[in-house]
Amino acid sequence: MNEFFTAYLDSILTFITGGGLAAVLAVKYTRKTAQADAMKAVQDVYQETIQDLRTDKEIMKKENLEMKGQISSLEKIVEQNCADIRELKTYKCIVVDCKNRKKE
Repeated sequence: MNEFFTAYLDSILTFITGGGLAAVLAVKYTRKTAQADAMKAVQDVYQETIQDLRTDKEIMKKENLEMKGQISSLEKIVEQNCADIRELKTYKCIVVDCKNRKKE
């Protein structure tokens, strides 16, 4: 309620003192000014959001490049593990000291 009085106080006083037409024009001007301020605030929020999204995108690109390097090294480890498993499958027993460890 206080916001209403502070925003339209000059318009109300002008109307009361006899400037009815001036009051109407003052209300229109006040309304347009308030709308312009609100649009500016919304635009500022959008600009901040856009900047945050750009920053996040750059961070994700860097992380993606780092992960690609890690994946490459992990793929080598997986390939080595697959080769070891294929070799171990040729034995009846995979325990190194077992007597039954023979190739089929």
